[in-house]
Amino acid sequence: MTYYFQEHQWEPYVYNRLNQLIDQFKTSESSNFKTKPYVVFDFDNTSIIGDVEDNLMIYMLDHLLYKMTPEEFEQIIITDIFDMDTNLDEALEHTTPRKLAIDIIQSYTWLWEHYINKDKGERLSLEAIKETGQYKAFQAKLRYYYVNVNGKFTRQAGKPWLTYWFKGYAPEELAILTKDMLKEATNKKAEKHIYSTPKEFLGKAGQISSEFQSGLIYPEELIALYEAFQANGIVTYVVSASPVDVVRTAASEYQFKVPKEQVIGMNYDLDAEGKIKAYMTAGAPITKKDGKTEAIMNLIAPKHENRQPIALFGDSMGDYHMMTELKDVSLNVIFNCLNQDKTKDLKQIAKKQYQSDDANFVVQGRDENAVRLIPNTKTLALGQTELEY
Repeated sequence: MTYYFQEHQWEPYVYNRLNQLIDQFKTSESSNFKTKPYVVFDFDNTSIIGDVEDNLMIYMLDHLLYKMTPEEFEQIIITDIFDMDTNLDEALEHTTPRKLAIDIIQSYTWLWEHYINKDKGERLSLEAIKETGQYKAFQAKLRYYYVNVNGKFTRQAGKPWLTYWFKGYAPEELAILTKDMLKEATNKKAEKHIYSTPKEFLGKAGQISSEFQSGLIYPEELIALYEAFQANGIVTYVVSASPVDVVRTAASEYQFKVPKEQVIGMNYDLDAEGKIKAYMTAGAPITKKDGKTEAIMNLIAPKHENRQPIALFGDSMGDYHMMTELKDVSLNVIFNCLNQDKTKDLKQIAKKQYQSDDANFVVQGRDENAVRLIPNTKTLALGQTELEY
């Protein structure tokens, strides 16, 4: 067999199937673009280990980099489009989006007045602000709101969205912010961070704890794979549920060198001054679940004589639809994040096909403690000592 990139920590069978795929479909770089085969990668926890939107949320929170007034922030996180009075956690009776939002805005107003909207020479240091109860309450509840609202509600084209707190940034400013975040995030070790509400700031939502898992890397295995596809005339695309300017920066400018027009993410409106609004663009695909399939078939396939991709790469339910609906795909590569959902069914298909000559589902494991791929189909979860499938 001809090998087109180094094995490093690829699972051996996955490595062989990828090289077989390149060998079967390679074309010259000078071939007509329309006739070239193509592959589609998810980005978060597939192309990288970690999530760029999640890390951006934490970076903005850690550095208080918001441009919204308290009134603008409130208009984003409280909206009639979604049920603001549903409990986000049945075990905690006060965890409705509305009650959380009231507490968040109360803390944010204090942070706005004492730090965000104050001249540098007149305000406390960021370190001092982060020791205050107001900041810690804001940190715990904003993180909790972000995680649970994203899990509970679904974005809709032409409608506002609840967690686009980079409102007020120009797209090019968001790209710079993303680069700054990546410099910091890729140098943090893998660990779990716990945020808790101080007793004196319980507010309407009460005691809240939330968490974040740091550790974001661009695996050398994926960098080499992207390069191998590109060097052998196979076009690389990224379709991600992260904000378009964030994922384009992360995929085009940071490591993978994918042309920006080949990176598709969530699209949002701009105001008259070219600043981002927390509003999903009407008519644009919601690039998650069936929206990813829609993006592939409507935005990518027409560029390639309406053919489907030769391979798909993903890790979660956001990728499940495209992996089960696009029947012409030769190889589906699942990165094992130990998700307890229907992606387990795809892993079972891969298990049955393991070591066959033409498996169309394969699984790649990783070590979340060392933040790297491992030559195994199983994964070592953060803080654990035993591999799991």
